[in-house]
Amino acid sequence: MKGAVGEAYLAALAVTQKYQATGKEVLSAYGRFYGLLLTAGYDNFQDYILDQILLGRDNAFARAVAQGTLEPGAPVLRAVAYDLDVLQDLALPLPQVAEMIADAAPASGPYWLEGASSISIKRAKKGALPAGSGALEDVIAIDPHTPSQFIGRPPSEQELAAWKAAISGKDAWGEAVPLLQQYYHLHGFGITSRNSTLRWVKGAFEEGPDGSAAASLAPLSVLDAPRAALDANTAAHCEGRPAHHVLVAGPSGSGKSSLLWDYTLAAGKDRGLRLVDVSGAELGNILEVARGCGRYPRLRFVLVADHVDFPVRGAAAAELCSGLSGSGPSGWPANTLLYMGASASSALSYDAVVNRFGLILTTKELDAEGFATTLRQVAGEDGAKLTDEDVAYAAEWAKKQAGGLSIRSAVHYVRRAHATS
Repeated sequence: MKGAVGEAYLAALAVTQKYQATGKEVLSAYGRFYGLLLTAGYDNFQDYILDQILLGRDNAFARAVAQGTLEPGAPVLRAVAYDLDVLQDLALPLPQVAEMIADAAPASGPYWLEGASSISIKRAKKGALPAGSGALEDVIAIDPHTPSQFIGRPPSEQELAAWKAAISGKDAWGEAVPLLQQYYHLHGFGITSRNSTLRWVKGAFEEGPDGSAAASLAPLSVLDAPRAALDANTAAHCEGRPAHHVLVAGPSGSGKSSLLWDYTLAAGKDRGLRLVDVSGAELGNILEVARGCGRYPRLRFVLVADHVDFPVRGAAAAELCSGLSGSGPSGWPANTLLYMGASASSALSYDAVVNRFGLILTTKELDAEGFATTLRQVAGEDGAKLTDEDVAYAAEWAKKQAGGLSIRSAVHYVRRAHATS
């Protein structure tokens, strides 16, 4: 109830009990709640409440379950059941709330009441499934005697709706405590439970980018060798086996960002991996970022720092050497790896920073044959239709307009061709 929607809801209920509240005050309070709920994309207040319960932000119970520190039969389970029952009582249907508002502001009239009871415009995105719709079949049960070692991927929208329906389908929400424990155990809590890609900004996680801006996720044969090595390393990390910090180097446009973002995410997303974008401004705080990930011991993280100039100097170099060597009072957490992309202008040498990376991968410039193959793969189904003359024209365009033959220039050419066709 601490969010803007919850506070506006409580304010709308409170104003109906206010002595001599004017009709304008009453309708304004409900209008603010209605607008915030609509903007947030929920069909009703119950859906919002259930979403906040599952999100578990700033919730000590959710954190304890997700971190595996909650003991069976802990007294706090009674408190959780009580809270769920209270929230169920607070989560009134929207028509009922609108009727309370209309009673407190009689001048609103029946036409207003009809409109104020209607809000569902994003049912496909956030709507909870009705009880008895078969949603329980979509909720993954876990055997409490063999809990999963690591937290899995974020739930899909359909799965999230199924979890909501499973809770709301109980006569008393307090009976859903075991379901809530299952959810936090499987998916975690807070922002990390809803996003596979995150961004570290000023000491906290934010929702991150979906992937690299220019790269194509289509399998590219020119990247087969480094991708295979990176996939194997990522899979080992997700499974709790020994894995290495990774440095990717190569010329501009050769697929470094594809490897670091798209392919790493493809290899780890279904295994529960969370990618964290570390900007250049945060590179000097890399150990702080890693320790932030360490607060989620059952999650597996990969920090992605792209376009880094080597050799790294100053505070950033000291931070990297200290963190990646595991020295210091806290050291580098075992649930986190660093994947770093060197800028095209970097001068790599086996200095103290580079030596900290157990796996160094390189990408290469494309020759004419490699560009032709990449162009056809990026084009997908249209690739088979490209003649040798089409490829030659694309190569000439890439040399004159896009800085040479590269994965990036192939992607740009295909996008340009689609935009003008």
